[in-house]
Amino acid sequence: MPPTLLATTIERGIDRSAPVLVFAALPTLGLAAGPSYSSLIIGLAVVQLLSGLAAGRGLPPIDRPVAAIAGLFLALCWASVIWSIDQRESIRAAAGLTGVLVALLMFRAGRYGRPESMETLFHVLLIATLVGVGIAWFDVRLGYPLEALISTKPGVHAATKYNRGFDYLVLIAWPLLAHVWWRRRWWSMAALGIAIAMMLAVTLSLAGRVAVVAGVVVLLLAWAAPRLVAIGLGWGVAAFVVTLPVVLRLLAERRTELARFLKPSGVARLEIWDYMTARVFEHPIGGWGLRTATHLPIRPDELASYIYVDARGIYPHNQWLELWVELGVLGAALGLVFALLLLWRICELPAALRPFAYAAFASAMTIASVNYEVVTDSWWCALAASAVLFGILGQLLAGAGVDDRSEDVRIMGRHGA
Repeated sequence: MPPTLLATTIERGIDRSAPVLVFAALPTLGLAAGPSYSSLIIGLAVVQLLSGLAAGRGLPPIDRPVAAIAGLFLALCWASVIWSIDQRESIRAAAGLTGVLVALLMFRAGRYGRPESMETLFHVLLIATLVGVGIAWFDVRLGYPLEALISTKPGVHAATKYNRGFDYLVLIAWPLLAHVWWRRRWWSMAALGIAIAMMLAVTLSLAGRVAVVAGVVVLLLAWAAPRLVAIGLGWGVAAFVVTLPVVLRLLAERRTELARFLKPSGVARLEIWDYMTARVFEHPIGGWGLRTATHLPIRPDELASYIYVDARGIYPHNQWLELWVELGVLGAALGLVFALLLLWRICELPAALRPFAYAAFASAMTIASVNYEVVTDSWWCALAASAVLFGILGQLLAGAGVDDRSEDVRIMGRHGA
């Protein structure tokens, strides 16, 4: 067999089989070990890139608007090293984030020329999700024997090890639910709903639970009033990001009155946001430098008023606040532009998919507002996995003759969202 033909054959095999295997691993291995999302997705991106180059296809097409925002964001991250209060940490974080975002810009799930290939991916993903949730549920009920075998941190409570995996599972469950809904596979939909309910019953991830509720609410609203949701999410996200430091500051200052309504972790969160928001207003333009939130100075009078927070520092537990405190208004503005671009892309999906994509967006915003750092590689990979699944599903619907252009695009444009 000629070398070129051999390379092409290998590439086609990778395009069809590798994505299926990786996406099958996300709700199984990824549920028990959330950080594995990064190695799975980035590994797939690298393999696809190398196979494409070997077959003479060159670099994969890159989404230019997303690449432009990513480029500006990375430029700001690297620039923040200049004024960072911990330059070594900022350099390390900027280098890691650069590698992740560059890999994800080239990530694709494969060139599926046939609808049956796309159907196979979703069929395997559904089976893997049901299997993964079933195993996790039994593991929790039996006292975490599986987690004890695979855990890299035996001293950490095993129950929390499923938190990240469940949060990420919520993101990839929305396009999966959209697929079975579109195909009218009611038994599959019921099975998927039961699986998510099983994880909700045993997970300790409050973020995951709230993310599911937020997604369901937005899904129902998108069915009832799609135009209102398109406009409301755009303006709502903008208002949320712009006013966040002030709102969190006001809440943190009233934490004593709010304490009786909150768990200790909630009070601790308000204490974190108290000194974090204070630091935002001290360096509002460029922030304190990428990934310096854990090294922010805390004044003695602030520490004296805290019950749970100490001088060691901790990350903000809110990615939008982290953008404000580490990269200032410039970082928050770029994050907002990225979020609005995602909403615009949702408006361009076929009408049948938009409610589910809006739900996924709401779930992602919920999780980002209470968990994970901006530089968390597995978080970016989970977002990319969800987006790619919606993209594949959009191709599938377009091939079936479903509309692929939304009037919501014109509506969003007219309202400036």
